[in-house]
Amino acid sequence: MAGRFAGADDIAQYWRNLLDGVESVSRTGERPAPGGVSDGGFVSAVGKVGDVDRFDADHFRVPPAEAVILDPQQRVLLEVAAEALDDAGYSGERDAVVGVFVGCGENLYYRDFLAPAEADAGHHDDVRVTLANEKDFLAPRLAFKLGLTGPVITVQTGCATSLSAVALACSSLAAGDCDIALAGGVSLLPPDVDGYTYHEGGILSADGCCRPFDAGSLGTVPSSGAGIVVLRRDDDAQADGDNRRAVIRGWAVNNDGGARVGFAAPNVDGQETVIRAALARAGLTPGQVGYVEAHGTGTAIGDTVEFEALRRVFAGDGRPPGSVTLGAVKANIGHADAASGVAGLIKAILAVESGTLPGTAHFSAPNPELDMDSTPFVVTTETRPWRTDGPRVAGVSSFGLGGSNAHVVLERALAEPAVATMRPRAVLTLSARTDDELHRMRERLAERLATVTPADSAELADIAYTLAVGRGRFVRRWSAVVSGSADAIAKLRAPDETARSTARWSLAIAGAPADLAELGKRLQASEPMVRSGIVELTGSAELSDLPAERAGALVAAVIGRILRRLGLTFSRVDAQAWARPIAQWLATGADTASLTAALDACTGAAEARDARHSPGQVVIGPSFDLDEVLATAWQAGSGIDWAAYYAEEPRRRVSLPSYPFTRRRFWLDRPVRSSGAAGSSPGGSTRRNGVNIVDYVEQVWREVLGVDHIPVDAHFSDDLGGDSIYAVEVTARLREGLGLELPVDLPYVAPTVAATAAFVEEASACKETGS
Repeated sequence: MAGRFAGADDIAQYWRNLLDGVESVSRTGERPAPGGVSDGGFVSAVGKVGDVDRFDADHFRVPPAEAVILDPQQRVLLEVAAEALDDAGYSGERDAVVGVFVGCGENLYYRDFLAPAEADAGHHDDVRVTLANEKDFLAPRLAFKLGLTGPVITVQTGCATSLSAVALACSSLAAGDCDIALAGGVSLLPPDVDGYTYHEGGILSADGCCRPFDAGSLGTVPSSGAGIVVLRRDDDAQADGDNRRAVIRGWAVNNDGGARVGFAAPNVDGQETVIRAALARAGLTPGQVGYVEAHGTGTAIGDTVEFEALRRVFAGDGRPPGSVTLGAVKANIGHADAASGVAGLIKAILAVESGTLPGTAHFSAPNPELDMDSTPFVVTTETRPWRTDGPRVAGVSSFGLGGSNAHVVLERALAEPAVATMRPRAVLTLSARTDDELHRMRERLAERLATVTPADSAELADIAYTLAVGRGRFVRRWSAVVSGSADAIAKLRAPDETARSTARWSLAIAGAPADLAELGKRLQASEPMVRSGIVELTGSAELSDLPAERAGALVAAVIGRILRRLGLTFSRVDAQAWARPIAQWLATGADTASLTAALDACTGAAEARDARHSPGQVVIGPSFDLDEVLATAWQAGSGIDWAAYYAEEPRRRVSLPSYPFTRRRFWLDRPVRSSGAAGSSPGGSTRRNGVNIVDYVEQVWREVLGVDHIPVDAHFSDDLGGDSIYAVEVTARLREGLGLELPVDLPYVAPTVAATAAFVEEASACKETGS
């Protein structure tokens, strides 16, 4: 899971704030006097998420021209979704169908910033603006940018949006529609919003504080937030060694229908029904629930209706007072609208996982209208241990204006111990888009190893496994073979080294047969791939009974075959005379049917040879080290099949620091009038004669894509993130500016500035000659 909430840029900070009782509502002015402001007064209080005006457009291949018009909610949720996949260990290559179920709040950026700017510029009905800002495209954009192919549904149920999305994701997983699901939501206020106007009878607080179920409650406080959870069927998660933080046992969604005072009014019956339905699906009784994370807006009607629904469900089985803790995260962070449900869910997940119940801010005494003493509920202001004789079970509620109700029932996921590893060392692998990001990744991982309990060999192996199979692959790479946490930290914090890219490798077999036979015996004890490789080729793991020449040749054959299986390809395979039949066997495909003949042909003594080898050459010799070879090859850019490397041992995914984004500001401070475009300048021969076509094409590309400079060999889509919409606009401007008939998809026909310019020059020459 991942998230950004008021006062917290990540889940770890969010949890620390909750445990410490921090109220994360920002105030730029003085607190209102007791009782709050009068009707129409301004309240300086709002929950803010940092850097909503900034985005790592390059990481997601979003052109600057698109980034600046893209709804910030979509930008932030895209980063949070990528971080959640990192946390789950599924950002890398995966053989799974992944679905997306997300929703968002009102697009205030479009309303207050972009729409006025577009109107001032005279732009109307721009399809790019529509695609960048309509809620319909929130989930599809995540799927497109993250490569997800399952059900992709934008969910909108008001304040219940993100928890409803979680419930729909659970149903999709249960039905087998997808293997993994991302679920959650986002709602953002502009960074310059410092408060709100209080209106008597509304839902917003008169004094800038949210006090759920408290005697002094006056309403809620607007806030921002974004959160995503990654879900799987629990059987699959256990089988694949996933980091299970909690198990969703039951879920339900419904609507109050027409049996209420008004459209925005809540209904007790609907809320009671949805809670009972979720418990029934979970196969649990109300008496097994120890904590309820309530919707808890702190409003007079909302709290009263919600508490009555909870009383009906939980007070009927004779549970003693104080046996169910009631909490509401809105007291700490405010009301995050469409993201409020996932904010409460993540809090409850962390509570059942850790066995700690955070206190609720601002609570002093129960609202007397609720008669809390006659119920099993208690609200505590102090963080305390979760004491129970049975499993830790929590319920989470989220209710939306319009009568949408959602409830989820969670249970603690029992931790699985790390499985021992044969390998005495681990191969740590990192990759990033830039050297700076790679350096920050190393720092983050070193900090994680330094602050968490030192990892033993099994835990370190799980860390290495997660990095290798659970993270994306980028061009800047770092690797190290480490023997423990201290060694890993030292190498992670060592000075940066410039990695040498190696596109082609060669293989050499060197050393005496007896030496290679001894190598095989050593690797049998520490490298599961060698042990299973020998068994696969011979039916036996024994080498001692074989003649030295045959054992040595067999070891060379096994290692060479493993290297090929892991993704290394060799431009040539050399060997000393005695091992040349095996070299030929490896070079011609390593067919098992011809192995016996190759082994029989290996005879003779080893030649004296310099043990040194050149860069790009792998030597199977007495000092061969598979881990070092793979680490070197990975850092040099080879595509190692790490899943095959770890296939022989049951490793587990663990939570590790996420990718360090490099964000830039994309925000319209005020409407900007158009200063004119290349396409509006004089066309025809004026633009072709006396004007450098390459410069003109590059100018058009820059203006359409919104970048300062474009290399003439940069690829339109692969390097610059251009798509068909931008291609159409590029062509339209070139047509108008040059007076030429050009293909509508010209940037795809000629995908670089240089290629487009050449195409334009040829088209111009043809027009002038009439050919």
